[in-house]
Amino acid sequence: MLDKLMRETKKLNLEELRNLHEYIGSKLPPAVVYQQKPSKCGCKNCKEGGEGHGKYRYAYFTYHNKTHCIYVGKEKREINPLEELEKKAKRR
Repeated sequence: MLDKLMRETKKLNLEELRNLHEYIGSKLPPAVVYQQKPSKCGCKNCKEGGEGHGKYRYAYFTYHNKTHCIYVGKEKREINPLEELEKKAKRR
């Protein structure tokens, strides 16, 4: 089936390919990039330019043309970005 779809896409013009790309992108979850970085709080050391605390994991992804950052924690774990956005919205 995939071979047939790939052959058929060769027949599409540029506008049709862009529409197909947009459609497929709407069906896929956003790609997630994980990063570890120290976090700064309001303590004296952090306020005076200290390095911050720990190495905490954050997940970055783009959804609806907006980059989001989700705190993951100290432990390494994968997240579902859309579920995490929903949880974040409920906490507000």
